[in-house]
Amino acid sequence: MKKFYTTLLTVISLFSYQFSTAQCTGVKGPNLLGAKGTFSTPFITINNSAANCTKSGSGTFNPSGNIGNALTGCTAAIGNAIPCSDYTYTSASGGLGPEFRYSVVKTIGNTNGGNCLKGDWRGSEHTGDGGYFMAVNGAPNSTFSPIFYQIKSIPVCIGATYEFSAWVINLLPGSSTAAGVGSEPNISFKVNGVVIGNSGPIAYTNTPTWVKVGGSFTATTSVVDLQVVNATSVASGNDLGLDDISINVCQSQIAVNGPSSICDGNTGAVSYVVTDPTHTNTWYKWQKSINGGSSFTDVITGAQATYTGSTFTLPLALGIVHSTMNGYKYRLIVSTTQSGLADPGCTYFNDFTLIVTACGPLPVKLSLFTGSYSNGIATLNWQTSQELNSDHFELFKSYDGVDFVSVTKITSAGFSNTIKNYSYQDHAGGSNNVFYRLKQVDINGKETFSSIVKLSLGANSGVGIFPNPFNNNFTVSLASTKASFATFKIQNTSGQLVFSKTINLNKGNNSVVITNLPSSLGSGIYYVTIVNDEISYNSKLQKL
Repeated sequence: MKKFYTTLLTVISLFSYQFSTAQCTGVKGPNLLGAKGTFSTPFITINNSAANCTKSGSGTFNPSGNIGNALTGCTAAIGNAIPCSDYTYTSASGGLGPEFRYSVVKTIGNTNGGNCLKGDWRGSEHTGDGGYFMAVNGAPNSTFSPIFYQIKSIPVCIGATYEFSAWVINLLPGSSTAAGVGSEPNISFKVNGVVIGNSGPIAYTNTPTWVKVGGSFTATTSVVDLQVVNATSVASGNDLGLDDISINVCQSQIAVNGPSSICDGNTGAVSYVVTDPTHTNTWYKWQKSINGGSSFTDVITGAQATYTGSTFTLPLALGIVHSTMNGYKYRLIVSTTQSGLADPGCTYFNDFTLIVTACGPLPVKLSLFTGSYSNGIATLNWQTSQELNSDHFELFKSYDGVDFVSVTKITSAGFSNTIKNYSYQDHAGGSNNVFYRLKQVDINGKETFSSIVKLSLGANSGVGIFPNPFNNNFTVSLASTKASFATFKIQNTSGQLVFSKTINLNKGNNSVVITNLPSSLGSGIYYVTIVNDEISYNSKLQKL
């Protein structure tokens, strides 16, 4: 029987290799699965009924909140894009000992020891962002289904090409007596019954390591089913983990050719060049954001372009620009169909951010702009490192992030090369959000606008980052039960620290504009960490 499965694995690996090498080129769209694919909140929540030894916090291998809730069964009608498993869920001590079992866990074991779910396994969730992963004891023979995880009825767009990726791990260390040749996990991924990616046998190592599996497919139906198959049916070994499943629409390249800045009062234009060798993404629309990317509105609802070779070029005239337009974003969205333009899972896009300058020395160098909210009072604080011919500041407020009204004018220092601090308190009511921005005006009437501070008016709002993705700067919103400090860090995908800042928090809801990011911070995915004695926040952040 083992010889048969070894032969089967070889066939599957050779067959699926054609798919896994056909990865998309260009930028990818958002993950259609979101938290469902990353085993994170809000889809996965803490299982407070798990055995205490699995989550007691007595070691790094059984931290508090270590066990997540079970997935639903696959035999019931469960709706669109809901992950499921017909394997048996466990959160009990020794519960992963029998085959055909799984758990949803943050850490199953590390160099300090093993979790009582399965004491000899080692591994933690892939991204290190506080989420979970699926730990599986593979089926021992062909009488059990090799399909241990499914997501049924994932909405897609017919004709669009999608990239698939997931991370898998062999949880059994190479030093284990059960780590034998032929018993390694071998994971295949199917879309509508067709293999689109295969891990091959995942080697036993002394330090279990996550392995990425990828592939692509072109949708021929409006919904697809994803199945994750364990192609090894051996009782000994065959212990695996699954995490960070993504399905992203393949996005052809959109190059944006525009000026880095435009002088106040001058005309501006931008050119977008779309590259798509398949010629399938012919529909496009323009969008504009006047609140720094918090929301976009359609400029046109849809039109079609004609390719010349593998590209088409679309010019966009901005007209005469003024300082009040500083930070406006202009987005080109492309899709295979007109209806697809309204579905983020069917589109790709790129933005141009308008930077308007006075074409002379800036009247003010704004080094800090923060806000906090508590008991009906919004407190805005800002700091300048230099003021030249500065006349005054004008503070504006909005409840939708679009329409701003003037709140107050504050006289500035005029001339200064030392740090100056300013503060203003404003009454703000409601249950949603309030937005503030500063206008800096010099004695000649020239003006510039700051980034937007967003404050939550409800109960303590946790932590949030917007816009995400971002271009040059972004705002961090977070709640604190007391006046304190927090450490803010950005790391790249290799774990290297690329930016660090200490955030000063007031009691209540806070908002801090993060500026002056290093010029070396290129486009891509980064990981944000915010930590103090009451906050432990981890999230992904994308720079466009």
